[in-house]
Amino acid sequence: MNNFKAFLACGVCGGGLLWSAPLFAQQRDFNLPAMPASKAVQTFSRQAGIDVIAPGEPLRGITTRPVKGRVDAQDALDEMFRGTRLKATKSGENAYLLKIAQATQTIAYAEPQPMPATAVNQAVQESSAPNDVGLTDIVVTAQKREESLQDTPISIAVLGSEDMEKRGVSTLTDLGSGLVPSVRIAPAGGRPSILFVTMRGISPGDVTQISRDSTVGVYLDGVYVGRAQGLGTEMLDLERVEVLRGPQGTLFGRNAVAGAISMVSKRPTGELGLDVTAGIRNFDGLNVKAHLNLPEFAGLSIKLDGVWNKRDGWVENPLASASDWSAYNRRGARASVLWEPAPNLNFLYSFDISRDASVVGYPHIRALLPDAPPLPPIFSVEDSRVSRGRAGVPLEPGIGKVSGHSLQGNWDLSENLTVRSISAYRKISQEQFDNPGILLQRYSPNGLFARLSYADVHQDQFSQEVQLLGSFDNLKFVLGGFYFKEDGHDVAFTTYTARFNSTGTGFTLLPVVIGGPSYPERESNVHTRSKAIFGQATYTPSVLDERLHLTGGLRWTHDSKWGSLTKLRGATVHIPFEFDSKRVDPAFTMAFDWTDAVNTYVRWGRAYRAGGANPRSVTFRAFGEEEVTTWEIGAKTELFDRRVRFNLAAFRTRYSDRQVDFMNPANPSNYETLNAPGSPITKGLEADLTARIARGLTLSSSYAYTDWRAVADINPFTGAIQRGAVNNSPKHSASLALDHQFEPFVGATLSTHVDAVYSSSFYTGGVSAPKTSPYAALNGRVTLGDIAIAGNDATLAISLWGKNLTNAQWVTFQTTYAGTGLANIVSAQMNEPRTYGVEAKIKF
Repeated sequence: MNNFKAFLACGVCGGGLLWSAPLFAQQRDFNLPAMPASKAVQTFSRQAGIDVIAPGEPLRGITTRPVKGRVDAQDALDEMFRGTRLKATKSGENAYLLKIAQATQTIAYAEPQPMPATAVNQAVQESSAPNDVGLTDIVVTAQKREESLQDTPISIAVLGSEDMEKRGVSTLTDLGSGLVPSVRIAPAGGRPSILFVTMRGISPGDVTQISRDSTVGVYLDGVYVGRAQGLGTEMLDLERVEVLRGPQGTLFGRNAVAGAISMVSKRPTGELGLDVTAGIRNFDGLNVKAHLNLPEFAGLSIKLDGVWNKRDGWVENPLASASDWSAYNRRGARASVLWEPAPNLNFLYSFDISRDASVVGYPHIRALLPDAPPLPPIFSVEDSRVSRGRAGVPLEPGIGKVSGHSLQGNWDLSENLTVRSISAYRKISQEQFDNPGILLQRYSPNGLFARLSYADVHQDQFSQEVQLLGSFDNLKFVLGGFYFKEDGHDVAFTTYTARFNSTGTGFTLLPVVIGGPSYPERESNVHTRSKAIFGQATYTPSVLDERLHLTGGLRWTHDSKWGSLTKLRGATVHIPFEFDSKRVDPAFTMAFDWTDAVNTYVRWGRAYRAGGANPRSVTFRAFGEEEVTTWEIGAKTELFDRRVRFNLAAFRTRYSDRQVDFMNPANPSNYETLNAPGSPITKGLEADLTARIARGLTLSSSYAYTDWRAVADINPFTGAIQRGAVNNSPKHSASLALDHQFEPFVGATLSTHVDAVYSSSFYTGGVSAPKTSPYAALNGRVTLGDIAIAGNDATLAISLWGKNLTNAQWVTFQTTYAGTGLANIVSAQMNEPRTYGVEAKIKF
């Protein structure tokens, strides 16, 4: 094991200082006299460096017991609230959540006396009983502070680390089938490293453009990720993924018109620990991941993560020397360092690096359009998933490299005020080598086919965010400033790699040359600068028994972009563009706690997406910003002694100045992006249910209804009116999961997980391509775990898993090549076939 630790440490680069809360299991010196509960919580948080999420009403009228001495955090909280109706439970890596216990016992006592630290554990054992009936609390940071999911007035879906493990989620792409029903994530044009994220009926358009921002803001540990390129890399030991549905115009304000996805990493524990997972799967797949925590030394705690995941493609390339379609080889590493120079001051430094070598998906010839010419004899319509390509063509992985540094600082100025800083630098290099081996132009004897599309994108970004968080009896607020700097450069080139013979019964391969007098076909550079000042405050007036909560937020943003098209079909050009915008986006929420378990809210918010310029336009024409406003009404409930959690949200969204992509029918590589008139309305409903059916048995389900109404647009190339469509937005989408855990024999735990997803039909390539068919998919995982090994110093878990167990088929992306001189076919990417494997996990 020592050799493995040394190997992993050498494989992870980075160093510095990092911020995190202290360890749960680590003992602290407490001096907590008896005091009102609201003040006691703040004092405890300051002395322990751990957040305590405490709804206001349960604290009223309670005086805590004193705690003095060196005690760990859980024992201290148990003693503080011993004899009351409150119970503290661990939530996440650095927070506790106070809730009313299911069964309470009132104990009358006179003036509280300090309890010796040595007696705390005994008191906890006497007063506590195991409870596996109620649901565990979920902590989120949607409002820049750790809060209970049920107390946050936003429609949120949360996937914890265990949820992701059970469902086999290792990249954002794994959310694509509809695990979170209101969200669709698909590779852009079949390119697995560039993700197309749609939420609530708002799709981003052509996200391959380096000046085009996504409609869904993606954040990694509070750091905004500016490009869609590189999003397909492996995740590195996440604590949770929060999906914030609806415009986030205030706190996650930049380019989050549809919502935000916030990925939160696990932090160092300061205790020696290692867990290693290794697995094999069909298609000659192999995955290994390891997470090493080193003991705290001189106030520093270090965590090292490494992951490697590879698999052959599921569509064979007949050319033996070339890659198969949909193969991948991804690896990554991260180093995190925690430093706490003082009880009220801590820093967290992280460095991550990833390499993603993935091959584009295989485009099936799904159908012929009515005016399509005959296919060559060696080609045919592929109306179902194939396992072997139509022709052997040159193909290799696109190489994506992503790295980043972040430094987070947290300084508690007082019991009520905290200053937080997030500094980050990230860069990507994404090369793409796409060869679908398909017809683009209509077939002719001795004609060309198998068009290779080469692209190379380089981007780097720096961001700085500062926050001031305040927490008082009736007022909570966040004030902050944000700065973002981004520079990008892209190159694109196409060439044909095969030629038919005179009868279309065979072909010859052509030399593949990335270069020549026409290289590159286009080249551009873009620079972005964004500044923002934001604030949000929640006021709880003393009236109505402090059940009413009023939240207002405002964000001022100044976005500037400029750049130029520098090469066009090999010729040097200088076609500049410029975008500049200053604006204010508000948000307002009114929430009411009907009981401790039933909360409702009404929310209104506005957000915008910055403009840019499309490098596929021969004039590099700039386009302007777009805007989204949304009304949302929701309810969050916990019923039947917290055995059932049911959350519901309904929304109505108005979309203005939409950024719409128009393709030139005479040249599929030529696009224009324009701000189209008309303000379509999207309405929807989201429901999330979790129920503890019995001890060890949990049911969870989600449903989303999305009703969008597109407007007609005028194609600038033809002047024709074309009907609009929202891509990747089914009207009905649902997911269902059942988890069961029990002890089949002493010293082992058997866990079973089954989940299913359903989607109604939807567009993926506009109305020019047909809708997908409805689909349903079934997934499962069985784990025998907690098996003691190595003299009880380690545990072993063995898992058998499968995805798409019924081998269901559906289309993930679809487009048409229609027009004069084109093939007039429907090209479609299909979902993966059935996959399965076995994993073993050892935890020291």
